[in-house]
Amino acid sequence: MSCHDNLDLPLLSLGSDYKVEHYMLRLTCDIEQRYFSGDVYVFIKQVGSGSTLILDLKDLHIGAVEEVNANEEEVSTLLDSFDKRKSNELFMYWTSKKERQTLDPNFGSWCVKVENLQKKKAVLCFSYRTKPEGSLVNNRSLFPYQDAPTLMATWQLLLQVPDGFGAATTGDDRGFSTGMGIYFYTSMLLPLSTFALAIGKWKREEIPFHLELRTPDDRIIECRHPHYPCPFAQSDFGGPKIPCQVFYSNSCDPSLFKDYIPSSIEAIFHILGRHVVPKLDFVIMPSSVTCLGFASPGLILISPSILYGHSPMLARLGHEISHSWFGINIGPKNWNEEWISEGFATFMEDVVDLKMSKFSRQTELMELKAINRYQILKSDCQNVDLFLQSVSSLNSETNVVINGLHRDKTVSQIPYLKGYFFLVQLVKIVGLDPLLVALKCYIEHFHGCLITTTECVDFFCHQFQQKEEIRHQAQIWLYSSSLPEWKTEFSTINILDAQVTQHLEYWKRPRGSPPLFPFSQAMPDQVLALLDRLLELESKLIPAKSVRRLIDHYEPHLINADTYHRACELIVAQQCTRLLPMVREFLLQHPAMGAYLYGELVHTNRSRFQVVARETYLQLESKLDTNFKTIIRDLIF
Repeated sequence: MSCHDNLDLPLLSLGSDYKVEHYMLRLTCDIEQRYFSGDVYVFIKQVGSGSTLILDLKDLHIGAVEEVNANEEEVSTLLDSFDKRKSNELFMYWTSKKERQTLDPNFGSWCVKVENLQKKKAVLCFSYRTKPEGSLVNNRSLFPYQDAPTLMATWQLLLQVPDGFGAATTGDDRGFSTGMGIYFYTSMLLPLSTFALAIGKWKREEIPFHLELRTPDDRIIECRHPHYPCPFAQSDFGGPKIPCQVFYSNSCDPSLFKDYIPSSIEAIFHILGRHVVPKLDFVIMPSSVTCLGFASPGLILISPSILYGHSPMLARLGHEISHSWFGINIGPKNWNEEWISEGFATFMEDVVDLKMSKFSRQTELMELKAINRYQILKSDCQNVDLFLQSVSSLNSETNVVINGLHRDKTVSQIPYLKGYFFLVQLVKIVGLDPLLVALKCYIEHFHGCLITTTECVDFFCHQFQQKEEIRHQAQIWLYSSSLPEWKTEFSTINILDAQVTQHLEYWKRPRGSPPLFPFSQAMPDQVLALLDRLLELESKLIPAKSVRRLIDHYEPHLINADTYHRACELIVAQQCTRLLPMVREFLLQHPAMGAYLYGELVHTNRSRFQVVARETYLQLESKLDTNFKTIIRDLIF
């Protein structure tokens, strides 16, 4: 149920009588003026009884709209061949065609409509320019396209960038220079919301793999998806190794990436099976970009906050890499069910990190991570309206993303964590290793498909005998709008959790020297758990002096950005004025993680805290993206 119709994200192209099968983009990037200009050619096929094409967009300036003179057989020749869809020569042929007919489109705030089309197959060209203030609603402010999960297509791109700049995209390869720009393409059939493009001045390095030879997987696995060149339709001889690069600026050190990524990819490969993208490139973004990680087909954007500290949040890389399988290769048929992508990737984040670890208490550490995640879920549910807490839809087909424009939905982790806990409960029911075997079967069964929550749950019920228990957990975590109770029922004493409790009791009434966490591998998660439990205390039991002493003892601001963030939460909650410079520094260093802290600073109703929120925001404002600026402005002004 929507809280307000104006906060639903419309998917108007689902009402189109024509489906776009292929896009050709010619774009020029103006870095100084912060806009793209160019054309998008759409190759369309009639799928309804009417004569209207609908494309979704937002904040675009559309100039001319033309129909390119071409007979239907010529259009069919291109669309019937995936090899032709990636041909640079055919790209130049189509985008150079001169004979065109000017069309008279109708514009709405969320779409453009072209009516009275006469042919069953046609090519239309939209000349347009983006706006610097364009909103981050998928790619609607980048080019007009059909923005719905079921409306998948291929694309080609010719990109012009200023001298000295490079580009990385979600294409099948790294692109090549032509006399007119850099040319990219993909033959993967995907929603165009998965298209991503990064432009910058950077260095780039290959990420080497040092892996032993393995026996090829010569199985041909049945495909249930629309036809495209599929990695499951041929033998896999590559194994875990995949072309991999990291793009970074002079201020970043990629050495952590180069060590961690091959091992992470190998661990995921051994769990989930063959690669579903032809390459995997990583771009370390500026710190002002307001997300920690963003995965697209073959291109992963990473915040430098992930690399911060002496125990950095490298496990987050496993989350983003896992999206190649969960979210890109298999996605939700209904975008209201994003847990199908995010819940699986969050679960894999912990699994992969533990599989790579040689820590002897792996099961206990995974349990502790789950405890920490439940605290986040609990906090999220306390601060988000009930109607935003359901992660599944009974209607698999809908023409809106319910509350898709709601501010809280854009920052909430509820779909990530409810999906994660559904899988954690499956581990309790069937065991971790049997579930991981089932996940590989899940990938092979659904690869290339869009699915629903019902199909996902039915799959696991088919795999395991405990059908009633699995359906019960799905009802609790996936279909319920409330926060489920989750009890930590350890099979044996969890030493790591017990140590956190010991430390908590000390800080309630500190006497003598504070205790130490003995296991370096678990220490970041234990410090995180301790800070969470201190924040949970109903009364303000900890004086400011003790908070300063606690921070001096554990140094959470030096461990990683996550523990740093939690320390800042404690500083604000306990209103430790003398430690406000640490909060200010966090907001400046890690803006991608600052939304919650801005709100907490304002809600203290203390002027010095509110000044920190306003001053740091104003210092960062010119660098932040439009959506994030709107969220923070609403919180603090």
